[in-house]
Amino acid sequence: MSTTELSLATVKSRRMLYLVFATLTLLVLGLIYAWSIFASPLGTDFPAYQGLFQQVFQVSMFAFCVSALFGAQLIKRTSAKLAIIVAAVLLGAGFVLTAVGAGWGVWTLFVFYSILAGSGCGIAYNAIISLVNPWWPDRIGFASGVQMMGFGLASLIFGSLAEFLFGIIPWQAVFVLIAVVGMAVMVALALVVKPAPANIDQILTGAASSAASGAPKASATQQQGILTTKVFWLYCVWATIVIACGLTLIGTAKQGAVATGFDPGLSFLLVGLVSTLNGVGRVINGALFDRFGLVPVMVVGAVLAIVTMGGLALAFSTLLWPVYVVAGILVAFPYSGVPVMASAYARQRYGAVGFAKNLGIANLNIASAALLNIVIVALFGSITTTADAGDVTVYGLLAVLAVVALLFALLFGKAYRTDLAKIQDELS
Repeated sequence: MSTTELSLATVKSRRMLYLVFATLTLLVLGLIYAWSIFASPLGTDFPAYQGLFQQVFQVSMFAFCVSALFGAQLIKRTSAKLAIIVAAVLLGAGFVLTAVGAGWGVWTLFVFYSILAGSGCGIAYNAIISLVNPWWPDRIGFASGVQMMGFGLASLIFGSLAEFLFGIIPWQAVFVLIAVVGMAVMVALALVVKPAPANIDQILTGAASSAASGAPKASATQQQGILTTKVFWLYCVWATIVIACGLTLIGTAKQGAVATGFDPGLSFLLVGLVSTLNGVGRVINGALFDRFGLVPVMVVGAVLAIVTMGGLALAFSTLLWPVYVVAGILVAFPYSGVPVMASAYARQRYGAVGFAKNLGIANLNIASAALLNIVIVALFGSITTTADAGDVTVYGLLAVLAVVALLFALLFGKAYRTDLAKIQDELS
């Protein structure tokens, strides 16, 4: 049976199966966020490398973002399935070569882990979402949130497992195991998941349509280039600032907790809680998008960023660790919402045509946020196990920037409502 001839029951069962499969695959790919866990045994074997570990992670984030654009072109010229297989090869090669060649010099971490493995994750992330999301045109936020929940929980689940394995077998063997499992899961997904039928909207609504007339319609407004639209740049300011707020905390949660007086022996619990809300928050944000729309989620995210950044600044100035813990856990909620909103926004505003490319461009905000984070910390201080004025300044400045994010969310809302109304008029 071709995908254009599927029944409603078949579509519903297939899309749920594909969603679960994609979420499990992204759970493995999310290990790219577990660099702090991977860095521990590497630092033991190669102490001279430790001064560049933070840069290794940041470069992997840049590679993740940039490779998503390459993946979009690969999807356009070939298929999402082939893109996932290419990504599997890059991911596997990155982890295996890191295991084999780490002793050759710190440059191997940048080339093999950051660029190869990071690019594999970026291409696969874009391709998987581009392949599965079209099965959920009626619940874009939910589908995006569930898939990205796996990505967000990876460092908690598989990261903890990797840390356990480091204690019983060499880290090189763990890296090879990750490569084998990651490649197997990604190739299996590429072979199993099929593209959504062109007339899936009609199948889900029960509307009569032929396969020939089932192609998704797109308005002239939707077909505008994403980089040429005002709403995109308003969205970018909001997304960049909110992600930067989250990156600052997530990258230093353990050190910050200890600096404000939290028990060092229990600091791993905070890291786990942040990771958990980072994962669960993606589903919640997706459900809120489906129920209330994009703009309310953006406004709530900006407000929470203001409150949490202000709370973290207060925690460092007063050394009240309970304030740090509460603010640190809550900041994961707006941070987790940005990747989900990028997917939902790209699909809703610019349509199904060119979704992979538009999603890749929207996710470049991760790179701009990482750059903003690097600049702020470099200029005003770094988070260590001893609180100082620099910590207060960093989070105080981020709280001010979060106010800017709120302003741009409101400006975006006005322009976005105009765009959506225009799209609706053109389609009807």
